[in-house]
Amino acid sequence: MGTSNTKVNSRQIHAVNSSVSEFSLAGLIGKLSFRSFASVNSVPTTYSVSRPWPRISRRGWRENTLNNPLECQKTTWPVPLIEAVFLPYFKVLTDISKRYKIIEPVAKGAFGNVYKVWKEESQQFYAMKILSKAKILDENCVAQVKDEVKIHTVCGHHPFIIDSAQYWQDRSRLYIVSSFMDGGDLFNLTEKYGALPEDIVRLYIAELASAIDFLHNAGVIFRDLKAENVLLDSNLHAVVADFGLSKWLRYGERTSTICGTLIYMAPEVFSLQGYGHAVDWWSLGILTHFLLTNKYPSAGNTNQPGQLTDDRKELSVGALDLITRLLQVNPTNRLRNFLTLRTLKFFHGFNIDKIKSKQINPRELLEHHFPVNNVVEEKNNPEMVQSEIVFFDFDQYTPTIV
Repeated sequence: MGTSNTKVNSRQIHAVNSSVSEFSLAGLIGKLSFRSFASVNSVPTTYSVSRPWPRISRRGWRENTLNNPLECQKTTWPVPLIEAVFLPYFKVLTDISKRYKIIEPVAKGAFGNVYKVWKEESQQFYAMKILSKAKILDENCVAQVKDEVKIHTVCGHHPFIIDSAQYWQDRSRLYIVSSFMDGGDLFNLTEKYGALPEDIVRLYIAELASAIDFLHNAGVIFRDLKAENVLLDSNLHAVVADFGLSKWLRYGERTSTICGTLIYMAPEVFSLQGYGHAVDWWSLGILTHFLLTNKYPSAGNTNQPGQLTDDRKELSVGALDLITRLLQVNPTNRLRNFLTLRTLKFFHGFNIDKIKSKQINPRELLEHHFPVNNVVEEKNNPEMVQSEIVFFDFDQYTPTIV
């Protein structure tokens, strides 16, 4: 009978060996080298620090990442986590010294400083905010910084909202470059001139109301409107800046975070029912009173926030009507849009349609009311002082420079 072992066909043996080699680790890695890792079969002949992977692996990785929808979440190159968390809003750049020259510090914040810089290419001054990544990560503020950049991008084209020309990151810092406002801010203006005449305040309130109304229609709640956050351009037009406490919020929705500067905060911010965009109009009422009297509204006998008492005698009928409408404790009764504001007595005889085109020059109005010889000297305050800001249950703390 012979042996009981069945003879194995050599062709079958070859097929089995081929099957094993096809699914071996080396073979599998070789076939998948265009996916998430480099091929073990392709080794660069010369090692390069900048290009440690073979060209074929880099090309395959890039093509698969861009063309395959299953690979769309992968980057075209291994990126450190401290850089990846800020992508894609902050692209990675390294050397900025050839493009920008730092002139002097302008302001100081919780995560970094703001500098006045010079750009050789455009021959212009800019404001550069340099933020520490480590501090942002420690405070869990990544989403808030991204929101700030997105708000700049969406709303920065408005004539009374600060723009953002460029933003990027290096290994340890974030950079946000915006137009430089060389007129200071509204707080400095009141330090220099004191209480402002009504025609100047009328112009500033119209510009700010236009910006606030635009932000609300874009789905943004500002939450930190105050004199220090209103910058002035070369002609002293108002420009809303510092979106560190701003948030995307659809019109009619509510949020509950307690944040802002205490003296400007609406009473409903402290309630447990939440609040909406009306808080920005309350802040505009406080700012209006401050610009007209160089004082903040005092509390009334009933301890209602923002109630006017002895300050009434310093205000005209139109100004008092505007402030009273803006400082309604019940947000549903509060003035909350630009169309209603422009119909009030305070703006009668004022061509408010010239606002957005900047046909009225605030600097000329100031020079008319305050001749150079009668201007009060600005207070000497070289140190950056941190003003009182209330901040509860939020992901960023933004100090104010006064």
